[in-house]
Amino acid sequence: MVNPRILILPLLAAWLGGCSTNGPADAFVNQLPGSNTEVCGQKWALDLLRVDGDAIKPEQPGSFTFLCNDEGLAMGKSGLNSYRGNLELTPSGQVLWNTDSFVSTKMAGPPQLMDQESAYLRALARTQEAYLKANGGRLVLRDASGNNYIEYIRSP
Repeated sequence: MVNPRILILPLLAAWLGGCSTNGPADAFVNQLPGSNTEVCGQKWALDLLRVDGDAIKPEQPGSFTFLCNDEGLAMGKSGLNSYRGNLELTPSGQVLWNTDSFVSTKMAGPPQLMDQESAYLRALARTQEAYLKANGGRLVLRDASGNNYIEYIRSP
């Protein structure tokens, strides 16, 4: 009589093998540190937003943008309003905000859009790291924990 364990073990190993990745490179998305050279001079449009760990789906994602220049001026649209401020992107991808320089226009709108705008600006102010992924087609700004996470796509 054949031991049932001998029959089950190869089946279990094959099933588990099919559920795993092909190797360590498949287990994560390849990200490179974003520095002034790679990030600035490009316009980025919001694609994903997570604030305090909660995903937020903006009603008008195209109205949330980010761009910066070599002198460290960051600017964009935050839904209803425009913002600007100074930042430094280090070669290792660290984001250093000059919070004293940060300003935004103050136009009002529907409450849900104003709430989304506040959440976006709150997440942006908390970012500490910049990464590029998808061969430079996506920009990620996030805090160290990943609870505040903004992902942009390169805008034409």
